[in-house]
Amino acid sequence: MALRLATSPLALSRSTPSLRLAVAMRPSSSLNARVYFHASRSAASTAGQTSDDVTVAYKAPVYKTITPNQVHGSYHWDFERLLTISIIPLFAASAIHGAHPITDGLLGVVVPIHCHMGFDAMVTDYLHPGNVGKWPNKAIVWSLRGITVLALVGCYQFNTSDVGLTELVKRAWTA
Repeated sequence: MALRLATSPLALSRSTPSLRLAVAMRPSSSLNARVYFHASRSAASTAGQTSDDVTVAYKAPVYKTITPNQVHGSYHWDFERLLTISIIPLFAASAIHGAHPITDGLLGVVVPIHCHMGFDAMVTDYLHPGNVGKWPNKAIVWSLRGITVLALVGCYQFNTSDVGLTELVKRAWTA
């Protein structure tokens, strides 16, 4: 098995010149019997190898699949769309009527949750455990949750003890 793997093109490119010369001078009948890392089980059986040899040569990583869940499926998608669409009238009401505690409170909840869902989708798509590892993924997910909670608390504090989000944007716009 080790000789077969050592004579693969990748191993040969990293080996000594004497090994490459010895492999090149072999009889041509043995060249057809080589099985590389990407060979199938049927190719192994025609080359005189057992299927266990090929399985040992390359074993694909196994990832746990998520069981389907209606709450995380279509209901989750509907909630995301409803939240995204609700931002438009909230911004319009804030722009038309000015600062109001209800619109400021709703904006202080809807905008951070909307941002959280967007970043969560990015983490799910690009920073999943198969890409960055199990523990870094958990650290990223919990950091995102913590930042979202801090943003919600900050919006609440800003709306209740200061001028509010709408007035902040108005002052920043005219400054």
